[in-house]
Amino acid sequence: MSDFPVVSLLKNMSAEGYFILALLAMLSILSLAVIILKWSQLRRRDTDDQLFELHFAKVKAFSDLPVTVSRTRGEGMRAIAEAALREEETFPPEDPAGRSENTRVELVREAAEREAELQSSSLEHRVSWLVVAAGSGPFLGLLGTVWGIMDAFFQIGNQASAGLNVVAPGIAEALMTTGAGLLVALPAAAAHQLLTARLRQIETRNAIFASRVLNLYRREFLSGAN
Repeated sequence: MSDFPVVSLLKNMSAEGYFILALLAMLSILSLAVIILKWSQLRRRDTDDQLFELHFAKVKAFSDLPVTVSRTRGEGMRAIAEAALREEETFPPEDPAGRSENTRVELVREAAEREAELQSSSLEHRVSWLVVAAGSGPFLGLLGTVWGIMDAFFQIGNQASAGLNVVAPGIAEALMTTGAGLLVALPAAAAHQLLTARLRQIETRNAIFASRVLNLYRREFLSGAN
């Protein structure tokens, strides 16, 4: 029984072709690992935020926030609330520095927004590898194409013949590496677009939540807040 064309081509591929396919395989494994890691991380984050949101809906004052934080786990919105609480706890009852109420609000706001940025940054970690895979895959495939065409012309000159049996292996190898490069790049590019959209949604959600926490602080501790 004859081998499938792809299997037959792999058996007779040049060392350069194997090297390019090995690089593409590593890129594919890397991008797949990033995709699985990030989607699982996003699912956990959504679960944590949904649970925290259920508890936060019962919060009527900033002083109720420590109980909500202690009853929940995870990152995301909980971490933002915890950062605001840590900053507020640094304020003594009678501030010897004479910081105004507006200064306190600004410090709590900066703490919440800083934590929101850190949460977004942790989710974006390693996503850039998908850009590397999507950008490098086609060029590695193109390198294989160029090498396969060069090998085909070399065989023509070496055997003084332009028969199909002479040029076909080099052309087939060139097309195979091109296809492999596209197979690596397309899923990586699509996953990057989808992940980026989800990350932007979470970034917006965190920014809105940081504003909600700050509003709780304003209403409870600032007698002159509007």
